[in-house]
Amino acid sequence: MDLSIKIQDTTLYIRVAGIIKTPNGFLLEKKKDINYFNVIGGKITLNETSVDAIKREILEEIGIKIEEPIFCSIIENFFTEGENKVHEICFVYLINTIFTDSIPNGFIEISMNDIDNYNILPKVIVDILKNIDSAPKNLIVR
Repeated sequence: MDLSIKIQDTTLYIRVAGIIKTPNGFLLEKKKDINYFNVIGGKITLNETSVDAIKREILEEIGIKIEEPIFCSIIENFFTEGENKVHEICFVYLINTIFTDSIPNGFIEISMNDIDNYNILPKVIVDILKNIDSAPKNLIVR
């Protein structure tokens, strides 16, 4: 069960996002029929750690089994989907593996030089991409 909870007029999403480096920049997903890009990710499931969730999402989305991702940031994102308010908490990880396979359908490689020319959401992810080398640590306690 995904961690997506409706509370009054707002839905709470608990998500993960993985920053995947390529030889020339970063791998981003193009949202179907919508004019924006985002890093790979998805909702955490009940009783799943954020680390396990990002490993699962990367495997599901691009077929790569990753080792230990590096925690980068938490994004608290407030937005609307149509008429619905959303409060999203997203754990962002840097993926250690450099993606060198062919770019899958629905994805694009964006270089650092071109990153400001794309509509990448949430917007704060661009700042994280530009400062990716200053990542804090993550501790999980069960």
